[in-house]
Amino acid sequence: MNHPFPLTIDRESPIPIYHQISTGIINLIHSGVLAPNDRLPSENEFADWYSIVPMTVRQAMSELVKDGYIYRIRGRGTYVAPRFLEHTLERLVSFSEDMRSRNLNPSSKILDFEVISAPSNIARIFHLSEGSNVIRIKRLRLANNEPVGFHDAYIAGVKFTKEELEETGSLYELLTQKEVVLTEGDDVIEAVESNEEMSELLKVRPGAALLRMTRTSRDSSGRTIEYVEATYRADLYRYAVRLKR
Repeated sequence: MNHPFPLTIDRESPIPIYHQISTGIINLIHSGVLAPNDRLPSENEFADWYSIVPMTVRQAMSELVKDGYIYRIRGRGTYVAPRFLEHTLERLVSFSEDMRSRNLNPSSKILDFEVISAPSNIARIFHLSEGSNVIRIKRLRLANNEPVGFHDAYIAGVKFTKEELEETGSLYELLTQKEVVLTEGDDVIEAVESNEEMSELLKVRPGAALLRMTRTSRDSSGRTIEYVEATYRADLYRYAVRLKR
């Protein structure tokens, strides 16, 4: 019988059939055959296609739900879950480096770029006199053209133009070209709710959960170069910390 899921069920295998089904669906997700929010067939349809009992399919689906690969909506069906962009907090990496390491195409839309007189709170962060010039950049960050975050960044101690940033595509790469290398930073992560502006930019409902990462980055001399408030979609982005004892 023809069906849209090219799964192979080996009834002679010691691997349980429910696990063969769940593994096959995971492979289809990783290969891109199944995209986030694609609707999956019903358990009865799977059972008919593969001549197995619905309970076996239900067991496979429960395993996939538990592991975060799919989600259910009562009365509507079962869907492929959005893929998390898991960011480890072991190294100081740019958004562009992070996305490329996942084989995703990073891009940005510069919403605002200006040289401003630093307000008192920003001047304190950079150890500058109030009113000193800093660059402020607001950018929508995208992965494979999907909006995943919003960056509101301040840069001090280096000069560049909006055109240079657009040409390079990565702030950290541009700073390196300017012989400014960031070597350490401090991250603070908190949960926030989406306001009207963030909802429109990130395509989430008002009040949706977001992750806000505030980063202060320094060069090898200890000089503060960057301060950024990065807000990410909590349904797509999460942080992972490796701990040792």
